[in-house]
Amino acid sequence: MNDIFKNMQTKVGCAYISDLPSYKRRVWHEMKRLNPADYEERQLEDFSKYVFGMPYQTIKDVMKQQKGREEQCRKQGCWWKRKEQLAKKQHHTGSTCR
Repeated sequence: MNDIFKNMQTKVGCAYISDLPSYKRRVWHEMKRLNPADYEERQLEDFSKYVFGMPYQTIKDVMKQQKGREEQCRKQGCWWKRKEQLAKKQHHTGSTCR
């Protein structure tokens, strides 16, 4: 079996395994590409608790939820996101043009 701690250290590009919690965003993106079958369940659990401070099941649930949202967004063309971005732009610039 592979060692997720060492693999993630290499993928994220940090010098020490102890630095991984400081790279949560990068680790998160790598976790989405991860094949869980390459690692023991216990190691995934330990890794999730070490880096994110939560059980691996929670990480899986959030990833599943995000994946569903991303697919829905692709199908719908992210209309809701564009509205939010336009509203922010108008708020910051005072502009009403599109």
